[in-house]
Amino acid sequence: MGLRFVPVPPVSAALRSLAVCLTVGAAIGCAGSGKGGPSGGGGSAAGGKTGSGGAAAGTTGSGTAGTSGAAGTTGSGGATGVAGAGGGNVTGTAGTGTTGAAGTGSGSAGTTGVAGTTGSGGTTSVVDAATSDAACQSASYTFAPKIPSVLILVDRSGSVFDSATTGTFFTLRTAVEAVVAQLGSQVRFGVASFVGDHSSGSCALNYQSVPIAPDNAAAIKTAYDGWGPLLPYGSTADTPAVEAIPMVKAALQADSGTGQKYMMVVTDSETDFCDNGNPLCPADAVTYMIQDMYSSTPSIGTLVIGLPTTLNSIGAAVLKDFANAGAGQGVLVPAGSGATTATDVYNQCNGTGTAAGSDSWSSLHAAAGRTASQPLATYSATGGTATVFSPGSTSETDLENAISAAISGVKSCTFDLSDVGGRSIKVDTTKLAQAHVTIEGATIPLDATNGWTVNASAPSTLLLNGTACTTWRMPTNNNIDFAFPCSTIIFE
Repeated sequence: MGLRFVPVPPVSAALRSLAVCLTVGAAIGCAGSGKGGPSGGGGSAAGGKTGSGGAAAGTTGSGTAGTSGAAGTTGSGGATGVAGAGGGNVTGTAGTGTTGAAGTGSGSAGTTGVAGTTGSGGTTSVVDAATSDAACQSASYTFAPKIPSVLILVDRSGSVFDSATTGTFFTLRTAVEAVVAQLGSQVRFGVASFVGDHSSGSCALNYQSVPIAPDNAAAIKTAYDGWGPLLPYGSTADTPAVEAIPMVKAALQADSGTGQKYMMVVTDSETDFCDNGNPLCPADAVTYMIQDMYSSTPSIGTLVIGLPTTLNSIGAAVLKDFANAGAGQGVLVPAGSGATTATDVYNQCNGTGTAAGSDSWSSLHAAAGRTASQPLATYSATGGTATVFSPGSTSETDLENAISAAISGVKSCTFDLSDVGGRSIKVDTTKLAQAHVTIEGATIPLDATNGWTVNASAPSTLLLNGTACTTWRMPTNNNIDFAFPCSTIIFE
């Protein structure tokens, strides 16, 4: 299900150079040749002794051919041809004449032979360096998306099990493994589970994880398949998310991926301090931690898969707060909690969560530097619009669809050429009209609002904007093609 990147094949260098070659003289590398001298005329007798014989014909001169220019980026000029030897004037042999009646006749001297023509030198080879296809053919220019990193945090508390072998935990596991296998080439995945374990006599966090890595489906399946309820089944199993989230944050901060980072929390909103106390207080603490991750460096977003629940009256409002906090949006005091203001949250929670071995609301409040009347989370007058991905049921299909939709939403719409085989490549932004982008075979327009573009100030980065990004992020869309002719690519 990986991306396909298809550069346009480069134009043949031979065709591109044809016009240049035709402008070079037609006598490229031609041989030089000498001209022969005309023959000397013979003497004629006019009575008396025969005149002396005319001279023999001049020798034909011959010029040596010029050598061809050496091949290369710029060919060396050929050596100058050697001039032809001059034609010699050979003396005619004297004739034997008989006594004639008239005076002595004289033979005409032979004409000097003409020197051979100088040979032509070889011509310089020509390469169209400004638009050469050689560079384009010698490198693979691939637009690589900035791969996001997602650590999926799943609950192993008692509420997600119906028995030791059945319950939401198991259908969720199958769904998570399917999505990771499907989208593993587009997302760096890790998985962690948590539960509050009382086997030691006090509540302690039981946290297991698979490190974030690319193409991590096999490692995740191996570990995840070994997780289940605390045994013996029925043991007290709480939900101390406030202890697990700092470990998720540390893992994402340590991750070497360069794309956006996310925690995906799969929850019914029922978190606690291992004390089964007021549900508002651990919800306030988790919201605060999610806000803190979003504002950290690097920023860590949060995706929320909201499992159906009847455990408490504030579930839907708390899940919405988690989602908004994870997107950097406004958070409301949870409706149905009995609190209407931030001060009300403080008054309800101050002094709660004192169970041994747990992180209490009060200790978190002090560590955060909050003052009296301030809750842990930051609340606003207007709530945000971030999505809670809520499956219609806890069936495997519904869970898989919800997780797939959430993950597809983080697929990167930014594609980078800053390092292609150790070389940086830029797109010539004056020639963008020559390029083409398609998603699942459908053409995406060149448009800064709802299409693709390359920012003139960052010509190594291609962006999908607006509806083009939305189209790419649809769960069923996994193939994107870029066709950039060589003339639009600049190697640095």
